[in-house]
Amino acid sequence: MHISLANTLFALMQNYRVTIREAINAGELGLNAMHVRCLHIIATTTQCTANDIVNQTQRDKAQIARLVKELIALKLINKDASEHDKRCFILSFTSEGRTLYNKLLAAEQQVNAQMCKNLNPQQINDFLHTAQQMIKNMD
Repeated sequence: MHISLANTLFALMQNYRVTIREAINAGELGLNAMHVRCLHIIATTTQCTANDIVNQTQRDKAQIARLVKELIALKLINKDASEHDKRCFILSFTSEGRTLYNKLLAAEQQVNAQMCKNLNPQQINDFLHTAQQMIKNMD
């Protein structure tokens, strides 16, 4: 059962990532799953800093610094000094970044609808509850 569970989870994650990457042309932009995760964090965190991304992803500062630098080079985000603390830099979307993020959200909605096709609300809630419990068990 554990091998089946691991294989099923891996296949689900892989199919989800591939479908989302294709929907936003991530391959052409050179984006990977961590870039996408960073975009989500920037969108949902007020006055987002690289340290916020480090804390939410539990990745090392150097890796996040590289990801931020790459997103800046792709002209998807800006990095500006905070008004309150000039040593702190706030990350925000450029217009191109906002457009890409909106495209990402639309793609995620389509993929979610596709994944949940033929499932009733109770099955979806059961899956979410089970997956969240598994995540807690791993912490």
